[in-house]
Amino acid sequence: MTESLARTPEQPSSEGEVSSARFWNAAQGGKDNYERDRAAVEAVEKVAPGITADARSARQFLRRTVRWAAAEAGVTQYLDLGAGLPLEPDIHQIVRRHQPGARVLYVDNDPVVLAHQSAYQDPPLSSYIDADMRDTDVIMHHVADRFDLSEPVMLTFSSVLGHFPDEEAHGVTGRLLARLAPGSCLMLSHDIPTPSIIAACEAYSAAPGALPYQPRTVEELLRFFEGMDLVDPGLVPLFAWRPDDETEVTEVMGYGAVGRTRA
Repeated sequence: MTESLARTPEQPSSEGEVSSARFWNAAQGGKDNYERDRAAVEAVEKVAPGITADARSARQFLRRTVRWAAAEAGVTQYLDLGAGLPLEPDIHQIVRRHQPGARVLYVDNDPVVLAHQSAYQDPPLSSYIDADMRDTDVIMHHVADRFDLSEPVMLTFSSVLGHFPDEEAHGVTGRLLARLAPGSCLMLSHDIPTPSIIAACEAYSAAPGALPYQPRTVEELLRFFEGMDLVDPGLVPLFAWRPDDETEVTEVMGYGAVGRTRA
């Protein structure tokens, strides 16, 4: 896979097909989506009221964790896996307020995201690569070119690991963390199997072009942080992680945490 440095035309999807990236962009209140994506979001919201609030909550959680890492933990390097479509403020726009010398690398392999990747390109602060997050050797090759691997890195997985079975999800996080410096962070947000989420997953997965999503229990999510120190307040509902004035209190559908590797 090669790095793309300029905006490319979005590859048209099949007639009536829903894009996973555009679906979540629509659910989070973004503008880079089509009528069919918004219709799919509305259909899921009807069977699972609150799913759009859950999607917004995941985005808010991402922003709070990144701000904590930059402002309080002093982390200067960020690797965003499964970045999805830009939705300001994005990671690089948040961290530069606290760490002007930071570096951010966004990773996705969705043609829809690739078409919008110019919004992620702000050299030398941030860049984007077109890569499958499971191709950790490819990703680490680019990371080594941009980051100082003797210093901590924050990995962010914002509601994306549900698209992968356990073996692949743990393989990705484990292989990446094993090659990062002590003090590196794993940020993870993920939906849990509430009745609403199960109904939402069934409705969403039925849409043409959608990627199936598998929720995980709190106990299953804790496995991703084995051998790490959880940052207070631990693994909690998304809105309960260091809330600020912009945090929406929603029905509990998603959990999130930040873990740090030990020396």
